Amino acid sequence: MSAGSWQLFAEALEEENVCLAELGAAALAMTSALVSGNAAEIEAADRNVDARLILHGRAQQHRLKMMRKGFGDLTLRQVCGYAPGPLRRQVFTSLRQMRTRGIALQITVRNNRTLITAGLRRIANVIAMLQKSLIEQTGTYRRRGTVAPPQGSVIVSRKA
Repeated sequence: MSAGSWQLFAEALEEENVCLAELGAAALAMTSALVSGNAAEIEAADRNVDARLILHGRAQQHRLKMMRKGFGDLTLRQVCGYAPGPLRRQVFTSLRQMRTRGIALQITVRNNRTLITAGLRRIANVIAMLQKSLIEQTGTYRRRGTVAPPQGSVIVSRKA
């Protein structure tokens, strides 16, 4: 690769790094929206994550195309090892930041999945409690009146 090609590769790597940072910020915003429980915020955060994911994918594909064209099947770390002296530090810095941001993004995505799963589980429990309260009889007739069955309430605690 010529010096100009290396500069373009370093710029493509930095662009991918920036897109990954924006995707991470959007995923954190999604976490905040999920915790708040506001449907409009969750929908807006979801659209933002989708948009950032597309931008990151395009930047990654651009960088991968450049790598394959110049180096074939070498890994990103191996390609960065071939960088000329003046660009080597910049390229390895971007690589390190991308790895750190990638790990942070994985953790955030796992947290978001857990929040979503817990919310869905809670909805399923509420529906099950409502169905149970509709199916069973509201009470047993006794000589002195109606007695409500134990745990016959449709009020569900946060632990349900």
